[in-house]
Amino acid sequence: MSDADADREVEKSRAVRVLIAIASVFLAATVALTFAQVVLRFVFSDPRAWVEEVGRYLFVWVTFIGAAVALAHDAHIRVDVFVQRLGPRDIRATDILRRVVDLVCLCFIIYSGVIVVWRNRYSEFYTIDGAPQVVFYLAVPVGAVLMVLFLLRGLRRPPGA
Repeated sequence: MSDADADREVEKSRAVRVLIAIASVFLAATVALTFAQVVLRFVFSDPRAWVEEVGRYLFVWVTFIGAAVALAHDAHIRVDVFVQRLGPRDIRATDILRRVVDLVCLCFIIYSGVIVVWRNRYSEFYTIDGAPQVVFYLAVPVGAVLMVLFLLRGLRRPPGA
């Protein structure tokens, strides 16, 4: 399978398209909220604290969803000068090793994220009464689980495919 075929396969993946759509909406909301905050602050001299808080948490969601999409495309940054000099069998072995290390790190992120979510399960926004903060803390474990799923899916195909 060529690189172009692999990219088309990932693009056709419904899960990746849904994640891109969600991240796009969240990013657009972050930009709109930030713009509104600038207008409220400098034009009306009446900034809203909740805008900055919600914008910050939306950006965290965008970051973790984007990381999952990048992993689905196998597009995370890595230095492969040494690896590219190896034979196909060794390249496959180093690819599997890299994915195992990634998997271990993501499991730690999931574990830590679940702890943070659990500790803040009853927390509310500081600036919005009654709004649960846990929805935004879920970005870390949910994003990491998505990355694990794409990582495991990537183990089924050869490196560079």
